[in-house]
Amino acid sequence: MNPRPSRCRPGVVALLAMGLSGPALAQGSPPPAGGSPPPAQKQKPPLKAEELEALTAPIALYPDPLLAQVLMASTYPLEVVEAARWSKANPKVTGKDLEDAMQKQTWDASVKSLCSFPDTLAMMNDKLDWTQQLGDAFLAQIKTFDPDSTWTKAEVPKP
Repeated sequence: MNPRPSRCRPGVVALLAMGLSGPALAQGSPPPAGGSPPPAQKQKPPLKAEELEALTAPIALYPDPLLAQVLMASTYPLEVVEAARWSKANPKVTGKDLEDAMQKQTWDASVKSLCSFPDTLAMMNDKLDWTQQLGDAFLAQIKTFDPDSTWTKAEVPKP
């Protein structure tokens, strides 16, 4: 493995430490009273460090605030598609007009925020399988949060 300059991702650590107790985790249904979920709903094990690094490579150099929004928005792939379509149809809506337009949308706040980054939103829409995998991995890592996990130790090269 080649040594490379790295910097801890405090934004990801803080985001995971908060636990995202809101709607992002509410998408899944609770397991039945019997204890474990039915076989079709069993979660995949959290990704290995190498898999996680490969999955996050396209967003590795994003600023922490944008990275946090991408991670959260990836848990709403259908809304990402809707927002990308809206953004493509309304490319000249910016600034205060964009803020006003977003107030009318029912999308998650993380998805709305990505309308200010149309290239990122388009990439997430164009690579929908990747977006879904990223969202699934993010939720799996949060549900099994461990301070010693890969997410909290993710070191990504920064310029």
